[in-house]
Amino acid sequence: MQVTLWAIDRVIPYARNARDISQTAIDKVAASIKEFGWRQPIVVDNEAVIVAGHTRLLAARKLGLSAVPVHVADNLTAAQIRAYRLMDNRSHEEAAGHGITRHRA
Repeated sequence: MQVTLWAIDRVIPYARNARDISQTAIDKVAASIKEFGWRQPIVVDNEAVIVAGHTRLLAARKLGLSAVPVHVADNLTAAQIRAYRLMDNRSHEEAAGHGITRHRA
């Protein structure tokens, strides 16, 4: 997987993003980036539109960053991009839902 640094304004949010991203989520991700650095890039399609990583982009903006790590998912079809977006959104919803067991390291 290739990850490169892009100017933050080059990354285009997906206009039809279904997730409602709370300020609390943005603050937590910003704190994580500040504490641990980037551990997950923003994933974009061939048009530079976000596939996964809207919260990371908003957190980077909150931190005043000018560049963000990006992975271009150029090997996925349009159908796979749609499916990946859906899976990513649903996995976040389920993680925020009931019945999640948190394990301490």
